[in-house]
Amino acid sequence: MAQLAQEAEVSQQIQKVLKQSVSKREKKSLIKSIKKSSIAQTGKASSFQTIISVSNSMVGTSTLVFPVLFCQSGIGLGIIIAIIIGLISCRTTQLLIVHNKSEEMDLPDTLQRVLGTKWKTIFNISNVILLWASGIIYMILICNQLYPLIQIICDNIGIESAPLTDITLSKLSYQWIGIGYTLFILPMFFQKKLGIILQLLPYGIISVFSFIIFTIYEGIYMLVTDHQGVVDNLKWFSWDVSTMAGTFALALLIQSMVVPIMKNNMIQQNNNRDIAIGFAWTWFVYCMAGTFGAFAVAGALANNQKQDGKSGSTLLDYYPSDNPLVIVIQVLLFLQLTLVFPVLQFITRSQFFGLIYELERQPKWQFYAFSLTYAITCLIVQCVEVDLSLIISLCGAVIGLFQEYIIPIALHLSCLYAKKDSKTKNQPNYNQVQASMESTEYLVDQVDFTKFSLNDEEDLKCNDHSELLKRMPKNFRISLYSFILVIGIAIGIGKLIDIFK
Repeated sequence: MAQLAQEAEVSQQIQKVLKQSVSKREKKSLIKSIKKSSIAQTGKASSFQTIISVSNSMVGTSTLVFPVLFCQSGIGLGIIIAIIIGLISCRTTQLLIVHNKSEEMDLPDTLQRVLGTKWKTIFNISNVILLWASGIIYMILICNQLYPLIQIICDNIGIESAPLTDITLSKLSYQWIGIGYTLFILPMFFQKKLGIILQLLPYGIISVFSFIIFTIYEGIYMLVTDHQGVVDNLKWFSWDVSTMAGTFALALLIQSMVVPIMKNNMIQQNNNRDIAIGFAWTWFVYCMAGTFGAFAVAGALANNQKQDGKSGSTLLDYYPSDNPLVIVIQVLLFLQLTLVFPVLQFITRSQFFGLIYELERQPKWQFYAFSLTYAITCLIVQCVEVDLSLIISLCGAVIGLFQEYIIPIALHLSCLYAKKDSKTKNQPNYNQVQASMESTEYLVDQVDFTKFSLNDEEDLKCNDHSELLKRMPKNFRISLYSFILVIGIAIGIGKLIDIFK
């Protein structure tokens, strides 16, 4: 997340360069200097640090829902789906690194060079949708942690509160907590720089691993103290494939941030290996949390610990709100989610404006209007209590189809087999644009710089793939990735069909 925020700030610097009235050569030199400076400032990480960064970028909020999902849809199904989605996502992530050049700061630069502006735009649009949906998910999770804590305080001072399942504004309710939290977080949304938040962000992983430890402990405890109750309320397999696959697709979605992480790796030759190890460790963490969490949920159901009549979204929903250990975990998760939420909004806003405007500075009313709209949409979804697992699985199934399947595979096959002249078909000649500018009196801000490239013929070349081409026959490679693409399409269609059942 921190990498994406830093990229947003760098992209603003690049936009300023594009607006300068200097030659193409000078623009190109300045942009390369900005990118090199950005990469150099990140420092160099060992393979171990890189593996941890890859894993930490994936191990997040999905951990909270896997215990319930494994219990309801099946532990065996979850482990099998995790293997399949994990292998596919790992491989498509590696493809992005294979085609990224050392001077390219992030994936959009590679897409621009190999596939053209349209594919870069498709990726950026999908990323904005993903980030916006992630903000909604964070809003729901934050209020889910906050409301039980507020209820405990209200009970002690004699203030009546509504059950979580009630939708009401006549007394203290889940909806009022959402409104209050929105007013609290809105000033952070209006900030143009993140400052100390980015420095505190890495410590948020402590709350996630605290939850995982709690999950494993509770799973073992329930299995030992009430083995039969756990078995009676547990599933091993079901046909709810689309929900499980969609959730894992989102949980393992790292394609949008993996390039800057791997550029920081000290030994670039180890990139593919380190990505694979990072995915393997993440798979282990998720399966441990899901399996032991399912034991804990099943045990809680056997002991009738779920009392509010609503199907729980996370493991904590199945425990009494006054449990001291649950309170500690909820406080930690609330603090971590509150740190990430403004960062999500900041990145979403930067990428959204990057799609629409090519100005050095956005007008103030648009800046505040976007932040307010982002907050209100998150609040509305939270207030009407849309099912959390539905949002997560739908987002993973649909957005994952583009970022985990279509875009990496199109990039890979196009780079290896497409005709060279096709790579620049979406990039009008710079001299044509320059001539147009000189023949008019239009301001420089009226020129759409997204429709031409500053790259010369040498820049359009990719890394050497001669050894890669020898490893697999062309027809077999195309058939393999077509089959992988079919899996992604099937997951997306399957989830959409489930919604309308």
